[in-house]
Amino acid sequence: MYLCKPTREAIENWKTLLPLDVSDLLSGLKDAIDVIDLNSGQELEDLLWEYTRLFIGPYKLPCPPWESVYTSPKRLMMQDAYDEVKNIYTKIGLTINNPDIMSDHIGAELNFMAVLFQKMDNEPEKRLYYMDIAKRFLEEHLIKWVPQFTMDMEKATDSQFYKALAQVTRNLVNNKFT
Repeated sequence: MYLCKPTREAIENWKTLLPLDVSDLLSGLKDAIDVIDLNSGQELEDLLWEYTRLFIGPYKLPCPPWESVYTSPKRLMMQDAYDEVKNIYTKIGLTINNPDIMSDHIGAELNFMAVLFQKMDNEPEKRLYYMDIAKRFLEEHLIKWVPQFTMDMEKATDSQFYKALAQVTRNLVNNKFT
């Protein structure tokens, strides 16, 4: 949801992917998605503008979606965290093929964790290996910046959808994805 603009098609997919019976952790996000009126051009335009304002620009971003900005002393992009996560991805054979997505983007980092969990399921003989990488990635990267990023996001938006997305993301990271 961080890498994908909130188009009608994307929101339809999100509604389909979240089943009727979701965990308490996801219930607020599901509720926020369920009330989006896909027939309202204005509501869809407002969501797209909010996505742009929060994560793309052109103005100063209230919650830049890159780890480097939150962890570098001068709050700059493409700093140590960028290189570190890129090297971790490479270590297990992953690359980001989209030049518009930086390796330390919130969406890339969360997708990386999802890939690790999928690998744990698909390669049970390497489960401990992938679990160790996930644990270290959580401790060395996500937990260091995502809580502040999501608090900034929650403060910066009036959108129920983006407030719920911030809360779910923060809760996932703080609960160590359990």
